[in-house]
Amino acid sequence: MAVVPELAPNPVIEMLVPAALSPLAIAEERCKGCEICISACPHHVLELDRSLVNRLGYHPVRLTDAAACTSCAICARVCPDAVFAVYARPREA
Repeated sequence: MAVVPELAPNPVIEMLVPAALSPLAIAEERCKGCEICISACPHHVLELDRSLVNRLGYHPVRLTDAAACTSCAICARVCPDAVFAVYARPREA
């Protein structure tokens, strides 16, 4: 059995492969905190992360309840900075 070496964290891969099958991946470094997605979210599962300031000097948006997110992609459609990658939930067998 081959041993795969541990890779250094890669933010690009982390953006493309959401942790624990989260319905959203958010490019926090590009978010300008405009709050358009927060207002548009019908399930109210987005908020600004006031504990974090990105390299642009803004508080980025964060997902507050992954279980309540339906992957409707309204946030991605209204975001002027295209910070969202939306993933469909796996189909149940």
